[in-house]
Amino acid sequence: MIKLKSGRQEIVSAILEVSATDPVAYGTAEDAFDVPANAILVGGDLTVLTPWDSGTTATFKLGDAADDDRYTAAAIDLKTAGRTALTLTGYKHTVNELLKALFAQTGTDATVGQCRIRIDYVVQGRAAFSQGLDSRGPGLPGA
Repeated sequence: MIKLKSGRQEIVSAILEVSATDPVAYGTAEDAFDVPANAILVGGDLTVLTPWDSGTTATFKLGDAADDDRYTAAAIDLKTAGRTALTLTGYKHTVNELLKALFAQTGTDATVGQCRIRIDYVVQGRAAFSQGLDSRGPGLPGA
């Protein structure tokens, strides 16, 4: 039998804006977002607002300590304006964890460029409010 759960999760969004001169060292993953235990990304994107002016290439990947590109199936081109959706894997972070941004470039270093990174996640087991009844009766939220 399926057990109803009255607990409802809200989507949490986090946004980070980065300019071409912000990364400490291109080619090295840097802390970008702190997500809580049981977080599951359900949305997100990278929007290049101002294209990077690096000599040859400029790319972005988003991952974590175990997988540097968990949320980007392929490196995202920062030299072209536009929006690219993150790759959603259904992965659940079992501990508080830092998501890592990896910016890379070749050729002359970029002096101009701006992007916005957005992640959306839910936290499994955390209820923001209740809706209806669950298998334990009225008024008892379950997540």
